[in-house]
This record gives sequence, C-alpha cells and structure tokens, in this order.
Amino acid sequence: MATSRSLLPTLLRWLLLTLVLLVLVAGAGAWRAWTGPGPEGPPGQDHALVRIRPGMTLSAAADTLVQRGLLSRGRVLLAGARLKGQDRSLRTGLYRLDYGMSPRDLLDGLLTGLPVQVKVTLPEGLNAGEMADLLAGQMGFRASRFLAIADSLALEAAEERHMLGHGRALADHDSLLCAMDRKGWTAHWCEGYLAPDTYHFAEGSGPEVVAGLLVQTQLARLDSVMVDGGWQNPYLHNPHQLLTLASVVEAEARRDDERARIAAVYTNRLAKGWRLEADPTVAYALGKKGQRLFYKDLEVDSPYNTYRFAGLPPGPIGAPGFLSIQAAARPDTTCRAMFFVSDGQDGHVFSRTAREHEKAVRSFRQLRSHQRRQGSGGS
Repeated sequence: MATSRSLLPTLLRWLLLTLVLLVLVAGAGAWRAWTGPGPEGPPGQDHALVRIRPGMTLSAAADTLVQRGLLSRGRVLLAGARLKGQDRSLRTGLYRLDYGMSPRDLLDGLLTGLPVQVKVTLPEGLNAGEMADLLAGQMGFRASRFLAIADSLALEAAEERHMLGHGRALADHDSLLCAMDRKGWTAHWCEGYLAPDTYHFAEGSGPEVVAGLLVQTQLARLDSVMVDGGWQNPYLHNPHQLLTLASVVEAEARRDDERARIAAVYTNRLAKGWRLEADPTVAYALGKKGQRLFYKDLEVDSPYNTYRFAGLPPGPIGAPGFLSIQAAARPDTTCRAMFFVSDGQDGHVFSRTAREHEKAVRSFRQLRSHQRRQGSGGS
C-alpha cells in the first residue's frame, strides 16, 4: 500500500506534464495554422478579387475564400476571428487578396484593408442623365435610383442655401420641372449641381454615397468662387443663376482662355435686355445635344429656348466645371462683344456689331465648306 501511494504523485506529475505538452503542441499547431502561409494560387496568378456583399456573414466570407483557393480551412479563420472579437466586423466592398496570405492576414485584409477603388471620370458639360448612365455602368446601380437621390439632395441644398433666392422662386422652379416632366421633357433638380471630375469610389459604393459627393463637391466649388475674388457679375442674382450661366459657357467653350469672354458676351446681352440666343439651350430642350440645329428647332416652345424667351433659361443645361463657374461669376469686363461664332478650329471670333458678326459667320461657313470639300476628296 505504501508503494502504491508513493507512485501516485509521480503518475499525476507525468499526466500533468503530458497534458501540458499536448496543449503546447496543439497551441503551436493552431498558431501555425493561423499565421502560416496559405495555399498557392494557380500558375501565373498572384491574387484574387473577393466581393463582400451587404449583410454577408463571416462564415459565408470564409466559404468564399475557400472556394477561391485563398484558404484551406474556413474554421481556422472563424475561430481566430471569434477569439479576437472580430467576427461581425466585415465591410462591404471588392477586395484584392494575395494568394499565400495567412488566415490572420486574410482577416485583416477584409476588416481593415481598402476595398478596390473604381475610377470614374465625369467630363464637364455632361447633363444629369448622361452622368447617371455613366455612373450606373461603372458602379452597378440603377441610373434612375441615382437621379432620384441626386434630385432630392440638390433640392435640399437649394432650399437650405437659398440657391434661388428667397420667396416663391424655389417652389416655382419645382413646379416648372414637374410640368416639363408631365409634357415628356426630362428635367432634373440636380442638373448643374453634380460636379464633373475624376473620382475614386470604393467598389460597391451606393448611389447615396456617389450622389452626395458630387453635389457637395459642386457646392464647395461655388463657395470657393465666392471666397476667391467674390461674385462680380451684377446680372446674376443667386447661385442657381450662376450655375445656369456657367453651364451655357461650358457648352460653348473649347478653350479655357475664352470662357470669361463667352461669359461676357452673354452678360452684355443680359445688360441690354437682349435674348441670349444660345444654341446649347435649344439643343437641351430638344434632346439634340451635339446635333445640328435647324431654323424650325429655334421655335420650340420651351422655357429653355433662349431664342424665344428673354433672360437666362430656368436652370442649368449640364454640369459646369470650376473654370466655367469662375468665368460666369467674373466675366471679362474688358470684353464689349455681343456676338461670337466658331473660327473653324478650337476657338471663336468675337464681334461687337452685327455687321462684324455676319462677316465672321460668312468666313466660318466658307472655311467649313472648304474643309468638307477636302474631306470628300475635292480640290
């Protein structure tokens, strides 16, 4: 009996030691599985793109990683995430993950890494519908949804910032847009309020994020123009009119050094009470942007037809860039021209009198006729 009792402590020590060793070995194995390299990728492929969709669970994400060959065992990633308390922290987006990453690094990539960025370029002069279509094609949301959100944001900004001044101007403009819509003419509150630029959006960004950034960027540009030299055009009475004239300048200008002069011509016409007679406003009313206009087009019964109605059109006809906003706010005060016409290249000929303008128009037509003959192989 004494011998049996003396062996018991020794046996317990051996059992305890064995248990400790087993725990250490298991722990080392788990640590290697957690921090060790993951599977190699297919030949010639060093990374894979993994999309985390809204509401996706970590378990579903782990299954996706296994399916893409980035992870051998999903339970390793799940166990590590739970131990770290990060099993509910996934962010929506498209992620670039390298083959050979450990489960720990894969989890960090999904939780703290930057999603793949989508580069979207919105050129100056696009109208709201064109912008929506371009964004929808690259971001994956519906153009109609984007426009609805952008219209709401622009209307909210116009109301809060008194973009159309005080009184009933905002309600009247809203009624006008609704009436135009009922007649089949597409008109949007966000027209002109979406800033053209090159943007980098996280893949999967929704229309709320994108529309919000475009509207805020354009409002910031308006603020910048107000601060940097102030507003010097006495014939524009509110920021909405500034965007409107800027959009016309944007549609006409081909060279940056002419924007202030083009703005001056229209400002000079406003000063004299003339009609603006701006072709791009008619093209906007008819949906004929970039197309040839005919004399019958100039008779269209639209408030955007500046050949029939005096003053500025009711709102912007496209998205003006910063330089056009700047030109509309501060037109060239030394320019006394009342007319301009293309010079057949990338600029314009500016004239003070109708006679001078008619001569410039004849010269442009002769040059265009000559260019057409050359293009058709004539001598």
